[in-house]
Amino acid sequence: MRKLGVDTSHFEREGVKWTREILESAVAASANMSEVLRHLGLEIVGGHHTHISRRIEAYGIDTSHFQLQTRRGAARRPRTPEKLLVEQPPTGARRIQSDRLRWAMTALGISEQCALCQVGTVRQGRPLPLEVDHIDGNWRDNRIENLRFLCPNCHSTTPNYRGRGKVRTS
Repeated sequence: MRKLGVDTSHFEREGVKWTREILESAVAASANMSEVLRHLGLEIVGGHHTHISRRIEAYGIDTSHFQLQTRRGAARRPRTPEKLLVEQPPTGARRIQSDRLRWAMTALGISEQCALCQVGTVRQGRPLPLEVDHIDGNWRDNRIENLRFLCPNCHSTTPNYRGRGKVRTS
């Protein structure tokens, strides 16, 4: 281009655009990678996120002060079993995933074995996934006294298995 006399002054300069100094100041002023991208004036898209993350990692810049971000923008707080195992209000309740209920139950000392037949998590040398059962059939009631582990066989015999005992209105 230069040989032909074309003006290239409007082109970006060659070399590294995001130097160590630029990235260090952006990281220091930010609480997460999205804020780093905003600080640098970049759109928050996957390509920029990946590229800048790799540059920061390559330079060895400390990001230990970064916080996980939730959809609402607030820093994520780890949940405790006591906050998870409560009865939810009838309106606006969201079903809590069974793996989270399982984690909370085992954290409070509930042994992972079927409450009816006492079988554990291994049956005939193979893993047996125990299911979390709501004793009264109300999935909003996650109190520890309303939850129990059941093997799939025993769980299928309960009166409220998979909504079996639910009264349907039309």
